[in-house]
Amino acid sequence: MWRFRVRAEDVLSVISVFGLVTYAGFRALGRIDLSEENYWDFSLIVFPAALLIFLAALHYAFAPRGESSIRSVWVETGTVIRDWLPFLIFLLTYESFRVRTWGAISPVDADPFLLKIDRWLFGETPAVVLDPYARAWITQPLTIAYFLHLVLPPVLAMLWYRRDLLIFRQFLLTILVAGMIGSIGYIAVPAVGPGVAFPNLFHHKLSGEIYGSVTEFLDSARAMRDAFPSLHIGLSTIVLYYAWLRDRVTFAWMLPLIVGNWISTIYLRYHYMIDVIAGFVIAYIGIVVARWALRAETAINEWRALRAAQ
Repeated sequence: MWRFRVRAEDVLSVISVFGLVTYAGFRALGRIDLSEENYWDFSLIVFPAALLIFLAALHYAFAPRGESSIRSVWVETGTVIRDWLPFLIFLLTYESFRVRTWGAISPVDADPFLLKIDRWLFGETPAVVLDPYARAWITQPLTIAYFLHLVLPPVLAMLWYRRDLLIFRQFLLTILVAGMIGSIGYIAVPAVGPGVAFPNLFHHKLSGEIYGSVTEFLDSARAMRDAFPSLHIGLSTIVLYYAWLRDRVTFAWMLPLIVGNWISTIYLRYHYMIDVIAGFVIAYIGIVVARWALRAETAINEWRALRAAQ
């Protein structure tokens, strides 16, 4: 008989959502606008899951009689949905920060504080230092690179999913942990980034054939105060680490894309340098905690099996 087993990612997902609901109140969830404009990024997770379900259906359709059953398709479909669901919960958690209720809870932006830290550490926030070098031929590829923090995680997840489910789950857990820490940062240190908070510091306009349309498209799905820490940096660093674990070829073709993503967060004036540093830190914490959580889950399951056997 099939038995439901609680996974580490299930626990973290529930904690994440429950924490947000408790903090912001039920009114926040009631005001989320599930529109196509604001929630297009869910397709980046729905697509690979839908593709896996489609492949299961194809296997059923073309398998010789007697070798497949509709029950096996339902089981595989349920497994795929369960395995990928925490990614969707992570996106929903992030998108909840678009709700205007957060503006009432944290009405004062921390941008002056973050700018002060950058100036104390580096003399000036790097986005301002890069301002004189703004060129359309630089802006366009970096605009594309900025978008990749949403694309590369599901791509790498697909590469791991059929190869090693344990590493897939560890990768997923790492993203969940980083996302949870990022959510705490958005609440504790709400900030919009130097480009929006301090437009007077920049004297060269960012431009390019695709810059305006792509950034407008991306901004439609961004949280309102998501500067600290930089989940762009956190997620892309996590992707790079698990790409290295998979094989050197995957790491080699992802490395320039991810480095471009890192540079774009500063060049496009979305983040302070302290945000970037915090992004690397939450990636490291996520990797460590994910390993620990899976080891703890294994130990608990072994203990339960031992008790059941007695």
